[in-house]
Amino acid sequence: MRLLFKAKIKETGGRVAWLMSKGSKQVLELNWYPKKYRYGGKSGLDHLAFEVSDAYATYGKISKKHKGAIPPFEEGRWLLAYVRDPNGNWIEIGSRLRKKKRTRNP
Repeated sequence: MRLLFKAKIKETGGRVAWLMSKGSKQVLELNWYPKKYRYGGKSGLDHLAFEVSDAYATYGKISKKHKGAIPPFEEGRWLLAYVRDPNGNWIEIGSRLRKKKRTRNP
């Protein structure tokens, strides 16, 4: 896999890296968080993330069926939302914001 991007995560004190296999359009994002970070998953998995075209619409559909959801919010150039899977692991739903940030209530 080829390293596309790596950075420190200001909000968590962790680190992130994006990797891509040759011939693929899918990005694998790896995150590391320090032990003091309180949102790590019980199984050692912090979360799975999926890029979607509209985080508001996807969150609206998924959050009706899952408890413990976090509504969409802006972080950098992304609109993110979270829901928990049946095992309690976080699922991140993200859509890229256009250059001009938009704000909307779900």
